[in-house]
Amino acid sequence: MGLALAATPHAGAEHPLSPPAPALPPHDALDAKAAAITEENLLASERFWPYYVALQTPWQPPGAERTLPRGSAGVLVRVEEAGLARVDFGRDGRYEVPIARTDLLDRANQVRVGEAEKLAPNFVMALGPRLVDSASASPRPLPFRQMAAHARFLCVFADPSDSKFKKLAASLAPLQEREDLLTILFPRGEHPDFKMRLTLRSLKWTVPFVYDHLSESYSRMLLSEDPPPVTILLQTGEGRVLFQREWRSDTASSLSSAIERVLGEDSDPTAATDEVARSQP
Repeated sequence: MGLALAATPHAGAEHPLSPPAPALPPHDALDAKAAAITEENLLASERFWPYYVALQTPWQPPGAERTLPRGSAGVLVRVEEAGLARVDFGRDGRYEVPIARTDLLDRANQVRVGEAEKLAPNFVMALGPRLVDSASASPRPLPFRQMAAHARFLCVFADPSDSKFKKLAASLAPLQEREDLLTILFPRGEHPDFKMRLTLRSLKWTVPFVYDHLSESYSRMLLSEDPPPVTILLQTGEGRVLFQREWRSDTASSLSSAIERVLGEDSDPTAATDEVARSQP
């Protein structure tokens, strides 16, 4: 299932995977007094990242046979280093695109001055309506406002049928007590939602999880094409990566240290980027 339209949506059109506006809590990214957004300060200006971006020129992704035409629109997953942005073009794939090939800066400045509406932080907007609440007494979606109340997210990509999953859940369960962090499970493989909920409750790891029919698509959106079997991704509500690592025997201590270093409202984007570099195996 793709995340982006093949062309820029017309005015007033609703993206097929966007939540209805009434479900969204108030969010205002307008700050006309802030410095103009450039490629140099874009990573540090994530509150202005637009949800959609489009190509300003035709572009052929590395290794792809097809050239994406000018105007091809996608969902901005995050801004990377070295002048790149990860963009999900739906059925056309997910790529790290040179920022200069897109209208990202123009759209970010439109958000900054109030010429373009930003309904919620990008990651919250994409995942908010697509989570199951395993902590509730009865099966239900996670309330959108409950996710939107958080600014930092720990994404866990793992197969619940793996023999090591129980140990993984036990290692990460204490993080449920943190009010400044929401853990989200992206189940790998096919796991019916009702069974997944019961599994998490039996392990006393009652974190929200992505719907079974959507988990694979959203995992591909956030990770590389061939990720490790179990991956941990700590990120902001806009999608900026703070820490990423394959889960190993020593990962729990590394993750705990990373959380203490980079979590918080005053987290320095440069320091976070350094942390990601150090965290890669």
